[in-house]
Amino acid sequence: MAAPTPVSAYLHSATMVKAGIYLLARVSPIYSGTEVWVVTLMLFGGVTALWCALVALKQTDLKLMLAYSTNVALGKLTLLLGLGTELAIAAAMLFIVAHSFYKASLFMVVGNIDKSTGTRDIQVLGGLKSLLLLSLVAAVIAGLSKSGVPHDGLS
Repeated sequence: MAAPTPVSAYLHSATMVKAGIYLLARVSPIYSGTEVWVVTLMLFGGVTALWCALVALKQTDLKLMLAYSTNVALGKLTLLLGLGTELAIAAAMLFIVAHSFYKASLFMVVGNIDKSTGTRDIQVLGGLKSLLLLSLVAAVIAGLSKSGVPHDGLS
């Protein structure tokens, strides 16, 4: 991935990857009553999420891991739009906002690791707790946010 970290953070958390989801959400009320629409979105969303999760597990580059996890999120969003219920649509909209916050934070942490160490390869990285303590705290908070842990319990 050649883009500088702030660009990656912006693209993966806000713009590029959400355009297709936005389009699906806009046309979803028109097609949500058809079985083909529901099955197609749920099938493609589920397969995308599962496949990209498996591919992400094999990566050693931190930015690539985050990029594939973005695709997992897009698969989940597509699956939720395929469900088409009011609760699923609300969950998808909330997830879009949450994803933007934690993904941008995680990309910025990876950029800090890359700038400080000169690498993003997890096979080489180690012992960063003392070198990048603030980045560790930011990564833990973003990771907790990704897993759905509310932050008001941390203060």
